[in-house]
Amino acid sequence: MASVPRAQPPAQPTNAAPLARLFAYTQTMGLEQWLARPKRGVSTLVLSLLWLVLAWRGSGRPYHLTLLQEPLLAALLGVARLPTAETLRRSLGYFPAQALRRAVETAYLAELPRRTGRVWAALDAHQVPYWGRGQSDRLPKGWSGNHNRCLRGYRLYLAVDTDTGQVITYLLLRGDTRDHQVTAVLARRVRQLLGRRLAGVVADCGFTTHAAVAALLAARIPFILGFSRSAPIRARLATLTGQQRRWLRDRGAIRLGGCAWDARLQLLALAARSPTDRRGPWVYVTSLQGLGPGRLIALYRQRWRVEQAIDELIHGHDLNHLVSTRLHPNRIAVGFRLLARNLAIGQQIHEVAARPAVIREPLAFRATQVDGLGTFRLQRRTISLSPLRPLPTQSLRLPWSRRVVRLVA
Repeated sequence: MASVPRAQPPAQPTNAAPLARLFAYTQTMGLEQWLARPKRGVSTLVLSLLWLVLAWRGSGRPYHLTLLQEPLLAALLGVARLPTAETLRRSLGYFPAQALRRAVETAYLAELPRRTGRVWAALDAHQVPYWGRGQSDRLPKGWSGNHNRCLRGYRLYLAVDTDTGQVITYLLLRGDTRDHQVTAVLARRVRQLLGRRLAGVVADCGFTTHAAVAALLAARIPFILGFSRSAPIRARLATLTGQQRRWLRDRGAIRLGGCAWDARLQLLALAARSPTDRRGPWVYVTSLQGLGPGRLIALYRQRWRVEQAIDELIHGHDLNHLVSTRLHPNRIAVGFRLLARNLAIGQQIHEVAARPAVIREPLAFRATQVDGLGTFRLQRRTISLSPLRPLPTQSLRLPWSRRVVRLVA
């Protein structure tokens, strides 16, 4: 009797066809050493992918999981159905904060060898606001530059690569933490991760104190920091000669001489970019020697990259949402959003084996690498995926869910 061929399962439509390649890239980073934890039921690796998908879709809220009822997503995760939002929220307790920080750092370092040149790191802080009532003891107030006032919440400190906008490392602390208290901590961690590839750090005047500058000098980390216009600095600016004022107006920056804090430091003055802007001149302190004021200011202006990264995290990854009033769950939830950013930029670097000419911001990345029409069939552990946008025929391994994805025309 002739054998009857087994009927193929019907093709199912999907709006997440590119997600398979993103999952495959994520699972080649070696992140399981930081994200795998003993747990019954749904594994922490699967839950990690769900947090990442939420971040790539522009949300950090577990109850938005109901918006991800996508059959391909469940197939890629190797589960019959997605877990509930409450399961996802409770999963935050299984991850150590230090392990997730190491995962963010690992995702950044993975693509660093594909780039050339040294790295400038920009330090900045962001007050993640809490809009509820009460919690004055647990959530003290801190200054929020975005809202121009003090807000309750937690304070996020970022060290960002000024070339790509990836997060090198981060800290989430109490909302009343002073910025200068973490200057040396962040800079030393960046030096530990990058070694000789670190060119220096830049930060605004909130990160500058005598103790912070002394710690950076002791660690031999080059820096350009904003400097407060105290009474002695204002007096020095008032005594500028006419020639110095013309240089400041025409060249945009001049040297102000040595800094009283240490003989190895130099002060710079930067004029406003617009003649109608009367806020300047701004003052900066640097440990770099042998560079002209114009070059030093050009290096400092790379600090805008961390401000752009914070803006993209707010509008592209829902950074301003707290999942709890407690610190630990928020450390994990924010860490997954930062990890999603590093993986999104890292995949773009990986595809061209160098820094791409254009790095897509979160919404553009979602449109090209997360959302996309197609059809798929699931046969045992193999997923046959046919994207509407043609992709090269290849097989993708997903070891976290024990699946193989075959991209077919």
